[in-house]
Amino acid sequence: MVVDVWWSVLWTAMWCLLWAGWLAWSMRRDPRRLRNGFLAIAVVYSTGLLTNGLLRLLPDGATIADWVRLALLLVLGAGLLVLPLLLVANGVTMVRRERRTPANLLSLAAGLFLLVLPVLGWLLARDGSAYGTAVAVALFLVTGWLGFVFLGFVAQALLYRRAAHRVEATAVVVLGARVIGGRVPPLLAARLRTAVVEARRLGTDERPVPIVPSGGQGPDETQPEGVAMGAWLRAEGVPADLVLVEDRARTTRENLLLSVDLLQAHGIDGPYLVATNDYHAPRAALEAMDLGLDVHAVGGQTARYYRPSAFLREFAAVLQRRRGVHAVAGVGIVAFSVLVLLAGLAAA
Repeated sequence: MVVDVWWSVLWTAMWCLLWAGWLAWSMRRDPRRLRNGFLAIAVVYSTGLLTNGLLRLLPDGATIADWVRLALLLVLGAGLLVLPLLLVANGVTMVRRERRTPANLLSLAAGLFLLVLPVLGWLLARDGSAYGTAVAVALFLVTGWLGFVFLGFVAQALLYRRAAHRVEATAVVVLGARVIGGRVPPLLAARLRTAVVEARRLGTDERPVPIVPSGGQGPDETQPEGVAMGAWLRAEGVPADLVLVEDRARTTRENLLLSVDLLQAHGIDGPYLVATNDYHAPRAALEAMDLGLDVHAVGGQTARYYRPSAFLREFAAVLQRRRGVHAVAGVGIVAFSVLVLLAGLAAA
């Protein structure tokens, strides 16, 4: 028995080292990659298995391991029960404080979905039919897949946040956002403050590296976002010759491409740093990576109540970027659900 446990520990330790080594290599090669988050999950999971195995080598270790596993399951269960309520509460706060747009209601929608899903699953299982069971299995698998991908996205966001703040760059690009009455709102001001801090870190307080405020003019704006942001930066003491305004971009992709073109036209080669909000930085970095740009992204602080819906919006955008992977997963889920249906019909 002890020999079996030792072999299990050694086998798990090998996998743990493999995942950890792969994660270290991947982070060194490009910390922007989404796979880093899933590698981090693999490291944490294999470390948990390794710890469980080591505990079982101790006197009464099996009992201790069982209690630890029970505690983890209870914490996870409590989290799954509380999470939908927190999302609904956040959604109500968003309705009160922000415009009622679909993007701002994502946390409310997610919370209601997580509340309704167990009830729907129970009703389908209670029905007892082969069709109800197959649908319940499909819902469970879809939810599990989305939950796994979301967990990987969160893990990558946490890893990348630490890595991006250590990047050395020759200039900072500020991604634009809607300006109100020609004035910079708090959300955009957070991006600009982050840009100023990073530009001074990369240069000096008296002579920071160049800053590119990037953003065109929307239909409900009185001037381009880049112009308003440039005025804000100069008012904050950034030397005027170091504020290079880009005033045509309408999307994140255009922000990146047009700003890089502007910097290179001024003889400033990369790498570059992008300043945005904390929830948006991981996707901005992914966008730059897909475009083949030597650009990393850092995020400024956002109001806490705003983050859940904003982060869910970013997650939805990331899902669209890897449609092939999710299509394959969807085909697998449909195929498995059909097999469950056929098995149920055969047993009826």
